[in-house]
Amino acid sequence: MSDQADIQMVQSAQQATQLAAYFRDVWGGQDDVVPPDMQLALLHVGAYAALAKINGEVVGGSFGVRGVADDKDILHSHVTAASIRGVGWQLKMHQASWVRELGLDGITWTFDPLVRRNCVFNFEKLGATAKEYLPNFYGTMTDDINRGDESDRLFVFWDMQSEPENSPEESGLTTNIAVQNHGGLPQLQSFDSTRQFLVELPEDIEALRRDNLEAALRWRKSVREVLQPAFVAGARISNMTADRSAIVIDF
Repeated sequence: MSDQADIQMVQSAQQATQLAAYFRDVWGGQDDVVPPDMQLALLHVGAYAALAKINGEVVGGSFGVRGVADDKDILHSHVTAASIRGVGWQLKMHQASWVRELGLDGITWTFDPLVRRNCVFNFEKLGATAKEYLPNFYGTMTDDINRGDESDRLFVFWDMQSEPENSPEESGLTTNIAVQNHGGLPQLQSFDSTRQFLVELPEDIEALRRDNLEAALRWRKSVREVLQPAFVAGARISNMTADRSAIVIDF
């Protein structure tokens, strides 16, 4: 059980500076992820920014802007981070409450499909659905977490107007596997791309990126080769296998 964080909406230049400093520490690069002046300008026209604190220390934060996606009014959560287990969940619940109060349809964000724990959080815990595959979406990134890799992302939608669908029973899942984790490296398989299939994921892509960038890039290329055409053909992702080793691609 995690500590309950005090989540505060950013309302001053001092808080915006605290949020920018926190993001900079988490990502470890030279540049601001979300500069204070940009936060303040966009907050003036309806953006969302929040700090999560425990005992006065910043342990999480989130920044997003309002927009439209698929004709739905959304909050696009550009960046969210947490340093303590459970605070990320509390920030997402705070976002959801804010969105419902405004009568918006849902929340969107992007994340790296190779980060297994983020797939678990987004699909299993929140019930979000991936709608698009965005190859190298942010171009070359220079922060400590992403350096050297291309920034492929899944674009997900978290519906605030309806209950999430139940996950399928494990016994009903396919054995149609497109990418297999073979000794820590990706191995493309012959598979039927017209029906449900699985894509296995690396154990820890962030550690692999630090220790063996060539292997990490092989994962990037292999997963992109399968997912990019699948989403063009109408795929979606909202589940993982029960052992959390693979994402489930449905049509």
